Amino acid sequence: MSFTAVQNTQVISSTSNECHVEIFSAIYFPQSETSKDDVIAIKNIQSTYNLSRTSWQGDPCVPKQFSWIGLSCNVMDTSTAPRIITLDLSESGLTGMIQNLSQLQELDLSNNNLTGEVPEFLAKMTSLLVINLSGNNLRGSVPQSLLNRKKDGLKLSVDANIKQCGSCKQRSRVVVIVVSGQGNTTINISAAPCDFPQHSCLAIIIIVLVLILFFRKRKRSSCKVTRPSLEMKNRRFTYSEVKEMTNNFQVVLGKGGFGVVCHGYLNNEHVAVKILSQSSTQGYNEFKTEVELLLRVHHVNLVSLIGYCDEGNDLALIYEYMGNGNLKERLSGKRRGSILNWSNRLKIAIESALGIEYLHIGCKPPMVHRDVKSTNILLGETFEAKLADFGLSRSFLVGSNTHVSTNVAGTIGYLDPEYYQKNWLTEESDVYSFGIVLLEIITGQPVIEQSREKPYIVEWAKSMLANGDIDSIMDPNLHRGYDKSSSWKALELAMSCINPSSTERPNMTRVAHELNECLEIYENLSKRSQDANSTNSMGHGTSFISDTPSAR
Repeated sequence: MSFTAVQNTQVISSTSNECHVEIFSAIYFPQSETSKDDVIAIKNIQSTYNLSRTSWQGDPCVPKQFSWIGLSCNVMDTSTAPRIITLDLSESGLTGMIQNLSQLQELDLSNNNLTGEVPEFLAKMTSLLVINLSGNNLRGSVPQSLLNRKKDGLKLSVDANIKQCGSCKQRSRVVVIVVSGQGNTTINISAAPCDFPQHSCLAIIIIVLVLILFFRKRKRSSCKVTRPSLEMKNRRFTYSEVKEMTNNFQVVLGKGGFGVVCHGYLNNEHVAVKILSQSSTQGYNEFKTEVELLLRVHHVNLVSLIGYCDEGNDLALIYEYMGNGNLKERLSGKRRGSILNWSNRLKIAIESALGIEYLHIGCKPPMVHRDVKSTNILLGETFEAKLADFGLSRSFLVGSNTHVSTNVAGTIGYLDPEYYQKNWLTEESDVYSFGIVLLEIITGQPVIEQSREKPYIVEWAKSMLANGDIDSIMDPNLHRGYDKSSSWKALELAMSCINPSSTERPNMTRVAHELNECLEIYENLSKRSQDANSTNSMGHGTSFISDTPSAR
C-alpha cells in the first residue's frame, strides 16, 4: 500500500508472515517551514554548545505544538516562514562565545559559563528587545552601539563587573564595604575604582573588615528578622521617587481592592504606577510574587515591570503605560473612543492567548496566572494586548503532578469549576478563565448581569446557542461587521474552553492556533468582498457569496 503526505511518498510492504498491515494516518501541516537562516543558526548553536535536548528535533517552530523547548516563534499565517523570536538557554551549562541569531526579540543566556566580551553584533540584531547575559564569566565593557540601543528601550542585564559607561578608564577596582551602625547593621558590598596603590587598597579592606566584625558583635543580640529583600535594586525606587514621578499621585487611572493606579513619568516616558493601600486585598506575598515573576519573565504579550517600591508599608509597582486601558472598559463602552471591530477583537484574543501560552510552556518552571479576566488584559496605543496582574500566579515544579493543591483564589465568574470544587490548580484553570474572556469579546456581555434571564454569561450563551442564531449572540455594537464563519468558530472555541471537564479543554497553543484561523477566515472573506465590490464598481456584475454555515 502507499499514501502521499505533502511531498513524501511512503511505501509499506507486507511479508508472508504478517496477518495485518499497520495503518497510518497522514497529517497535513499547511504551515511553511522555519526560515532557513534561523534553522542554520539554531543548529549551529546546538552543535557549538553540545546541547542534547530531546525536543530539539525536526523543524524548530512547526508544528507549533511540537516546537523546540526554550524558544518561541512568530507563527502567524501559513504563507510566511516562521522566525525564531525568543531563545531561553538560561542555566544550560553553556561555555564558549555567544553565537548570532538574527531575528530574536528576546535572548536569555543567564547563569551559564559564557566567556569573552559582550559581542557587538547584538546591537545589529534590531529585533532584540530583551537581552539577559547575567550570571556568566563575561568581561570588558558593553559596546557603545549596544548602549545606544539601551537608551532606545532595549532591556539589557549584565553582571556588575561589565562596565556600562562606554569609554571607561581602566582603573584598579577594590571591594568597598559600607557599614551603617544605626539600628540594624547594614552591610553594602560593591565594586568601585581605587586610585591608590594596591597595598593601600588592601589596607583599606582589612580596616573595613575589622569594623564589620566590631559592629556585628555589638548588634548581634539586637538583630531582627526582616522580610526577604527583592532583587534588581537598580529597578527599586524610594517612595519619595514614586511621589515625584506621579506628581504626588495627581492623575488616577483606576481603583480597586489593591489600591489605586496613577499615571506618571519616568525619564520623560509614560508609566502606570500601582500603589497598594495598607488595607489592600493584595498582601506583601502577592506583591513579592508579581515583582519576582516580572523581573525574570519577558514576553511581548506580558506587561513589562519597570520598577517597584518596597519601603516599609509603602508598596508600589511601576509598569509600562498602556494607553487604551483594559479590555473590559473597551467592551463595556466605559472608555471613550471607537468600538473595537471584529478584527481588533480577534487580534486581542490571539495576543492574550499567546501571553498565557508563554506562561504555560515558555517559563521555567511553568506558571499558571490564576486570575485571567478582561480587566487584566491591557491595551496599548495600537490596541496591542498584554496580560497583567501576576500577584496570584503559581509555579509548577518540573516533573511534578499536573496540578497543585491550593486555596481557591481568583475572580468570581472566571473561576474554573473544577478548581473551585477540588482546589486543584492546573493550566486548564487558565484556559477556562480565558474562555470566559473570549465570550466577553464575542458577545460584549458582562460576565454576571442580574437583569438577564440567565445572569451568568455561560448559562446565557448556552441558552442563546440553542436558538442557533449567531446574530443574537454577537455584540450588537459590531453592527454585523463580522462574518458568520469566523464568528461560529470563535464561539465554538470559547465553549470548548469552558468545558466542565478540564481534560476536554484545549491547551493555549491550540487556542491561539484556532484564533489565528478565525482571523484568517475573516480577513480572506473581507478581501474577497472588497475585490467583488471593486469589480462591481467597474461595471462588472460579479456577485459575492459569503461562506455562511447554517445553525449548529
